[in-house]
Amino acid sequence: MRMHIGHVAMRVTDLRKSVDHARRTLGLRETWRSDTEVHLSANEKHHELQFIASGKAGLDHVGLEIEDVDDLHDMRDRIIASGAKILTEKIDEEGIDQGLRCAGPGGIVFEVYTGMSRALLTPKLVTGPLARRLGHVTLFVEEKAELQRFLLDVLDFRISDKVGDLQTWLRCDDDHHGIAIGQSVKGDRMHHYAFEVESIGAIAHYADHISQDGQRFLWGPGRHGPGFNIYTYLFDPEEAVVEVYTDLLKIRDEAAYKAIDWSTEPRAMNLWGPSHPERFEELGIPTLSQ
Repeated sequence: MRMHIGHVAMRVTDLRKSVDHARRTLGLRETWRSDTEVHLSANEKHHELQFIASGKAGLDHVGLEIEDVDDLHDMRDRIIASGAKILTEKIDEEGIDQGLRCAGPGGIVFEVYTGMSRALLTPKLVTGPLARRLGHVTLFVEEKAELQRFLLDVLDFRISDKVGDLQTWLRCDDDHHGIAIGQSVKGDRMHHYAFEVESIGAIAHYADHISQDGQRFLWGPGRHGPGFNIYTYLFDPEEAVVEVYTDLLKIRDEAAYKAIDWSTEPRAMNLWGPSHPERFEELGIPTLSQ
């Protein structure tokens, strides 16, 4: 099965402000809009961010794109066999052909789909100076063990790295992680969503861009142990955390790769310098039920 992280949908209290921040900070293009919803993308995909106007900010769903329609049908059968609740088998979402939504442990809603529309590739879409693509999301939930089993046994993820039982990084394609999960001490939430840039030089360009825009990083630049990516973090207008990163490990030989437990490495979260700010793991926006 070939599956990838597709998009993140968030409910936001100020649609204009969230859209402006994504366009200004990440360089995303607006692809579709209604009175209550806006879609944005860093590339040819119809959308990678979906902002939905709401009275309360939070995670609406995580989108997983499956390449083959037969695999989508197989995934549906696996979800039903697992006992997970199917919320809908008919997705009414602009830009998507067919799919379903289900509720996983921790109240996380997953939208599994195929057939997202795409624009014709142009040099501007391929070589933009800021974000190139959505890469991963990180979730902190109280039912971490249950969510991990769901990702592994039902949604076909594999473990890439971990920090004991506290955090796990999981992949669904050759990226080191598409979803990372942690043990929450403050309710179920999405901690951050992450966009990739081309290189360490692009990180420097992005850092200057952020500074000139009057924003400041929460943490970084630095280099993580798990995934070895170079990272930066800042807040979006709803105080979800936005990671911009580069140089993430690719795992192209499944048989040869062995997951690392970083529990005994004090520098695990930053091989270059200070660890994350105090209470950093408590940041993010809540998961919202449907």
